[in-house]
Amino acid sequence: MSERIKIQKDEHGIVYLQMSDVARKNVFADDFIAELVDGMDTAESMNPKVIVLHGLSDVFSAGAEKKNLLDLCDGKVHVKDLVISEKLVGATVPVIAAMEGHAIGGGLVMAACCDIVIAARESRYGVVFMALGFTPGMGCTTLLPEMVGPFIANEMMFTGKRYKGSELAEMGTNINYIVPRADVMKKAGDIALQIAEKNIKSIQLLKYTLGAKRKKLLTEARLQEDMMHRLSFAYPETRKTIEEFYAGQ
Repeated sequence: MSERIKIQKDEHGIVYLQMSDVARKNVFADDFIAELVDGMDTAESMNPKVIVLHGLSDVFSAGAEKKNLLDLCDGKVHVKDLVISEKLVGATVPVIAAMEGHAIGGGLVMAACCDIVIAARESRYGVVFMALGFTPGMGCTTLLPEMVGPFIANEMMFTGKRYKGSELAEMGTNINYIVPRADVMKKAGDIALQIAEKNIKSIQLLKYTLGAKRKKLLTEARLQEDMMHRLSFAYPETRKTIEEFYAGQ
């Protein structure tokens, strides 16, 4: 694997897949997306019982790359990060999202594509698509409501606000655990171990059944989100908003 995607399997059949692009904070650049997809394929080829997806201690994933967004505005490319959602939703075993650090935009949607989610009280989480001037993607419109509840998801999507994990805990969401950052990986490991103790064939069967709904939700989202993207990325003010957003980074 590349230095930016690290994979290891322990003696219990738990595969840890770490996004480790320190320089770019795990943003969805084309090469990073390709390496992450390859990483998921490699992880599944290792016959795991469960996969723990995690990032850097301070950043799970910073979401979209500026260049890709501007290219979308110019009609040069098509949205590619949906393949990440498809890989996670279509995994043959449970995937635990262990978000020690911040998860922004598509980075947070990745967690919504997983089966179990653990967040950190100190980190910030938000779907900032609208703050960038365009509508949500990657299945956000159907998968985020499953993770945080429909009305909280609506607020998150419309406002583009980044919430501290402690704020989300007070609001009440469907996230499994919101714990101190230092405890995120331990909690993920404990849950993964409980899963790994079970029969792999039964694990896969249950994953297939529980994942069917999420696959349907992703299919539904793709139709609407693709249409919204074609319109919103074509608005002349969208490019200006993206430029202004990243100028303040």
